[in-house]
Amino acid sequence: MPYEAYIGYLTDSSQKTRREVVAGEPFVIELRDLDTFERLLVRAIVAEPPAKVESGQELWVLDWVENRMPVAWSIRVLEEIDPDAVEAARSDITEADRTAAADESLKYGGRKYRGSELPETMGGEEAKKYYENLISKRRGG
Repeated sequence: MPYEAYIGYLTDSSQKTRREVVAGEPFVIELRDLDTFERLLVRAIVAEPPAKVESGQELWVLDWVENRMPVAWSIRVLEEIDPDAVEAARSDITEADRTAAADESLKYGGRKYRGSELPETMGGEEAKKYYENLISKRRGG
């Protein structure tokens, strides 16, 4: 059965292959089973191509924009883990990424705005073009 995982689970903060992968040691990783599309949290041994894990299966790796890498890695799942018990470390997502949406909603979700205002990053260019179009039509141009 083939699996899929994001590259952030397989690299460290400097975007180099994790020490555990290089050493052939088990670590916690989040996968998607491509047969059932289930999300799995597992402890597994992973090998980067061209290396293979004994009795391993295909692990297709997605990059930061969800493009699949051309060659499958190899993985042997040792055990499935309760997702509430532990969190898999992902190097490509920072704490700032995790809280950005919440911080933005706090900025515009209070009593003053009650969610009626668009965040600064949403729709600004479209609104500007719409306004300019209205002004030019009013002027007959």
